[in-house]
Amino acid sequence: MAEIALAQYAERHGRTPDSARQMANRGGFRTARKLGRNWVIDEAEPYPDRRKSMKEALTKVARDDLDDETLEHELKIAQAKQYSRIGGFGTSFSRNLERVPRGLSDTLTPEQLGWVIDLLFDAYHDGQEHPEA
Repeated sequence: MAEIALAQYAERHGRTPDSARQMANRGGFRTARKLGRNWVIDEAEPYPDRRKSMKEALTKVARDDLDDETLEHELKIAQAKQYSRIGGFGTSFSRNLERVPRGLSDTLTPEQLGWVIDLLFDAYHDGQEHPEA
């Protein structure tokens, strides 16, 4: 894991340093961290592409059938799938999402929810690979 300056990372990905810094401040990168006054990031981290709107996650028919609270929750889950490494694996994502209490998932941002789901997935697989005898 080689770390580089966030400005250099932004340049490599065709973004402005200000945009990358704003995204880092919002927690939009997994590996970005501050060293003193400067941001550094793992050079291998892909630049997140979150241009897809949350409303695109559900069809118009599905949106019309849901109450506002349920719609907001479903849209948060759809966005969390975009942040999660396992978001493309429906069953794995769903099973790990079920392990997160609803009260907790309601307090997390979609990014944080995606990270928690990834952590649960990793912990389960670590236990499978290294069972205690």
